[in-house]
Amino acid sequence: MRLVIFGLACALFTSGAWAQRGGGGGRYGGGGGNMGGYPMQGSMSRFDMISNMLKLTKDQKKDLKTAMDEAQKEATPVHDQIMKSRDVIAEAVATGKGQEEVNKLVGDEAALQTQLAAIEVKTFAKVYKTLDAEQQPQATGLLFMMKGIFNGKNWNSGE
Repeated sequence: MRLVIFGLACALFTSGAWAQRGGGGGRYGGGGGNMGGYPMQGSMSRFDMISNMLKLTKDQKKDLKTAMDEAQKEATPVHDQIMKSRDVIAEAVATGKGQEEVNKLVGDEAALQTQLAAIEVKTFAKVYKTLDAEQQPQATGLLFMMKGIFNGKNWNSGE
């Protein structure tokens, strides 16, 4: 029972708490879910949005791209495992497997979610360290963008 509660708490934390991106109020104002109150740009890539938001130098842009590309390579196999894990959980529930088995599967998926969140946070910290004192306050927007940024095949395009 504790494992189920832990798994559900992890799932709620990783999906619900971090998913509250836009909305009103907050330090950088905002509405419309536009990543911290910055004007929305039509087809701007994530790289360009982050670069503009933080006002990165040429060297910092290079460091950002390197850090994010390396993290994507690390995150992709974890994300793939999460997707497979969800299928296994759904199948176990659909076929009436015992609660103990389902609990174990949910716990395994929660561990994978935690691993992916650690990659996101580690990458944020890596980028944050490259920022100067004037850029660091703007990094809040980047922190909110990091949740789920490696869920696709390319962090920069959202695919």
